Amino acid sequence: MERIRIWRLLTLASSVIATYAFLIYSGLHGAGMPMGDLNLAYQQWMNANVAWGLNVDWVYPWVAILPMWLANAASPGALLWPWLIGCGVLTLVIAVTIAYRSRNAAAYFAMYFWLAALVMLGPVSISRLDTVSVALAVIAVYLLSRGSEAAAAIWLSVATWVKVWPIAALSALFVAARQRKNIVLVILCANVAILLIGFVLGADASIFSFLTGQTGRGIQIEAPIAEFWLWPAVFGDQAFGIQYSSSMMTFEVFGANTAIFANLMSVVQVGALAITFALGYLGLRKGARTTDVFFWVLFTGILDLIVFNKVGSPQYLTWLVVPVIYGILAQLERIYWVAVGVLVLSAITWLIYPVLYNGLLQNGFGETLILTVRNVMLLGGLVYANLRLQKLGK
Repeated sequence: MERIRIWRLLTLASSVIATYAFLIYSGLHGAGMPMGDLNLAYQQWMNANVAWGLNVDWVYPWVAILPMWLANAASPGALLWPWLIGCGVLTLVIAVTIAYRSRNAAAYFAMYFWLAALVMLGPVSISRLDTVSVALAVIAVYLLSRGSEAAAAIWLSVATWVKVWPIAALSALFVAARQRKNIVLVILCANVAILLIGFVLGADASIFSFLTGQTGRGIQIEAPIAEFWLWPAVFGDQAFGIQYSSSMMTFEVFGANTAIFANLMSVVQVGALAITFALGYLGLRKGARTTDVFFWVLFTGILDLIVFNKVGSPQYLTWLVVPVIYGILAQLERIYWVAVGVLVLSAITWLIYPVLYNGLLQNGFGETLILTVRNVMLLGGLVYANLRLQKLGK
């Protein structure tokens, strides 16, 4: 029996290595530049040799600079390979540790789903800060599945200071927590500690700059809301189209009222999240299981962040891996259908970026149609998730 277990762990470890080898090769030799951020953004930030997010305004929380700094320290001026290898080692350690400690088939299935989701999304899934934040969040939901709410809250707090999206997981944890007051205290202490460390390292008011760092950006072309400006351009309306934002290093739509809707999306996003958390709390009051409440609040909350976002970066799809891994570990109903849906969405997103991206930039009909289908599927997933949440309340 022990020999079988060792072989299973070795097979899982080999699968992680094979996954990263495939994604790295695809990223360096495939279509487009899905790993461009590593050289064009992260490396340039490191070359500037300033304390981003501490005493220099930045779009990310200050902890996000640490994985970049580590990769650049390993190979000054060329962080691409240290980043990719480091993320691979991080994924390997987490996957094998969870499988080893859980000792059940569900844990192995959850880890293989994680690898499948990375493959389906393509090279962008391992070449962004989201890779690190997702890995930390996976640790958190694993601990939560074993009943460690406080430990999960700490890991999620750290993940939120890498990328802001895990705030949805912290909020879901707050809604579903058995000891809500203790969780609030843990979250407060963890975030205060991260702030204090930042100030010890020389931070000033710039440590809060990430809160408003993206307020001035426009609507990115992959965002669901961008469809209203993409299709007129496809049919030849010159008043609508796509332009490059050099400050944000991304393509955005232009046309009537883009600035108004770009600002409005943040308000809509907050409103949608509030509804999600209210439905989760109602379900808990009606006697729903805490595992169901946490999963559906987290899954719905992440879809809120994606669907009602003016930024539609492809790596956002990796966020959906976290609730699905939790659902598999907690052996929830319908979780396998949700997992399949996430894999399909991820595969279509890889097709959009980078495979069909040039055609999309040229207002291609087929490329825009595929993007629209993907966005409609995201919206459909959000509607379904809200219906599931409402059912918990009944």
